[in-house]
Amino acid sequence: MSSINKELIKGLNIITDREALKQYTDSSLVQHFIEPMKNVVVRTEYFRPQASIEAPFRKNPQPCLEFTYTLSGDTTLSIRNGPGDWSKYRFSGGVRFLGLNTELSGIAAVNTLAPVKVLHLYITPKKLAQLLGSGSGHLVRAIIDKASVNSKSPLNITTAGPVTAPIIHQIFNRDSASPADSLFLKGKILELLSHEVEFLCGPQRKQTILQPDDVAMLQAARTIIMERMSAPPSIAELARKVGLNEKKIKQGFKELYGTTVYGFLRKYRMEQAKLLFDRDQKSVTDVACAVGYSNVSHFGAIFKHHHGVRPGEYLKSQKEHLMARHLPL
Repeated sequence: MSSINKELIKGLNIITDREALKQYTDSSLVQHFIEPMKNVVVRTEYFRPQASIEAPFRKNPQPCLEFTYTLSGDTTLSIRNGPGDWSKYRFSGGVRFLGLNTELSGIAAVNTLAPVKVLHLYITPKKLAQLLGSGSGHLVRAIIDKASVNSKSPLNITTAGPVTAPIIHQIFNRDSASPADSLFLKGKILELLSHEVEFLCGPQRKQTILQPDDVAMLQAARTIIMERMSAPPSIAELARKVGLNEKKIKQGFKELYGTTVYGFLRKYRMEQAKLLFDRDQKSVTDVACAVGYSNVSHFGAIFKHHHGVRPGEYLKSQKEHLMARHLPL
């Protein structure tokens, strides 16, 4: 693990009010900076569930792209566009934002009545070009153009897709205590960046047929599915709850999330199953039940299809990994 590049992270997110800063650091915020490779910095933020926090912030110009992912909770960002001119944006679980780290100022409001987890990934354009290899200059310029637009009003906020969501959780939940952890983080960050480049620079998608209200209702449907993954509603019930017809629900999920409603549910269940094994080391039967499968064999087959290993084998490897980390040198 290389030493932290202080020049790169300097000013990435500075709270200007001392009392507000004291609120963050003394009682609510757990923050870590990790630099798994040169000119790539990961910042994780965990706000403990206590009370809402509101504080001014400013960002200094830095030569880096910023990918921000909200894993859970709610934050509101009010960006100052000029005297008396503000834009307000809400970030909730599953939301992703790309920006160029330009000079910004405003107020960050964090609702910490529930835990808030945020992952930031900073990378210099030069480093991204090095990772992509020769002839990638046009790709980097295209990403910078999209990031530059995102840093102005209005911000372009999207959801983290079902492919990238588990990678984001794995990066957030992994520390850098050992060389194996460092290698793991490097691999996952490269995997995440590859998906981002493909998403941002891949073949153009069909023009959206979804209106802003449709997107909001589809996001509400997504939330219902995640909250009720162990006993999910039917598509008909889901449509009634959010105010869309069944056809729009089906088409909207394919367009917005790249999969069917049940495909999204299946992927989300597998993500959560893996997280339960990582975090709690629960038994295969308990995890299968927790994510909505009464048939353990069926759960095992789907888990292997998604993760390439049977759940019992994965659980065993996680336990061995934890034991190895706690062995004395």
